[in-house]
Amino acid sequence: MPTSMPCPSIRIPVELLTQSSFSQFGTVIENPAHSPLPPSQRGPAPDAVSANQGSAIKLLDVTHPSNLYSLAPSKKPAKAVMNMFICSPRELRPHEPSESMPSSWGDLDFDEDDYGNNDRALLDVSILERHPFTTQTFIPMGLSATERHTQYLVIVAPTLPAAASKRHTGRPPPYPTPDVKKRTTSIKDIFARARPSPFTNEAAPPPPQYSRLHPSARPKGPGLPDLKNLRAFVASGNQAVTYGAGTWHAPMVVIGQRPIDFVVSQFANGVGMEDCQEVELMAGRNAEEGVVVMVDSDSSGKVIVKAGVGSVMAKL
Repeated sequence: MPTSMPCPSIRIPVELLTQSSFSQFGTVIENPAHSPLPPSQRGPAPDAVSANQGSAIKLLDVTHPSNLYSLAPSKKPAKAVMNMFICSPRELRPHEPSESMPSSWGDLDFDEDDYGNNDRALLDVSILERHPFTTQTFIPMGLSATERHTQYLVIVAPTLPAAASKRHTGRPPPYPTPDVKKRTTSIKDIFARARPSPFTNEAAPPPPQYSRLHPSARPKGPGLPDLKNLRAFVASGNQAVTYGAGTWHAPMVVIGQRPIDFVVSQFANGVGMEDCQEVELMAGRNAEEGVVVMVDSDSSGKVIVKAGVGSVMAKL
């Protein structure tokens, strides 16, 4: 049974999923030529080479799978696994006025009466999960980049420091801290790490594996999710997403008329608490509601971006 966490009444606007906006949480996998952003806002493109006798372009290292199970308490090795999730559209509740605080990522009038031709519905976020020692990549199948009637949301949150997690729940964090060996500090070891080493002709030993990873892929520690900085992104059919190891996220949320099939790639060792950790979000005492994502859509059902990059374009 997952641990529970009291949460504030807070409403989250939807942002456009881009690599720059998502970078602290993981990787967006997409063909840069199909990005909805203008070239000046896309960031550096992945390296590309010609392939298949010149009939294809190969984009290199579009995401970086990480296996950090060597840091897990059990030390049980993991294997690469690939599963499929058939995700049905979520039930949304009708919009109603609220005194919930706005998210840090949008300053919106929640009670505006005139949405023009747009509709607003609400998604209650009741649970978050993470995979502390592995990245997890979701690849949608059969979803067009121009699909207007079905899309999916990517909902993520940073990790609180362990001390802050204890303040939020009144008890220590429920999850183990990654077992990271401390470096010894003997005189010999100090000199051995010098460049050049006085004991050999070799350079200093390389840094630990996790320190060379992108920050989104490094182990996050035992902290609970930072709900006040939770973010919601809408993805198109030509985008896949990789959650960095230990990134708190909601189960995949499909919005629209039909299910979406996702191929999901990750590592796993079969130890429940090391493969997946969950937190149930409970509205605080006297709270009007818990964590809510505001889903605005046009007459066709297409989700409208209301915050961050792309919000201005969406309003035009």
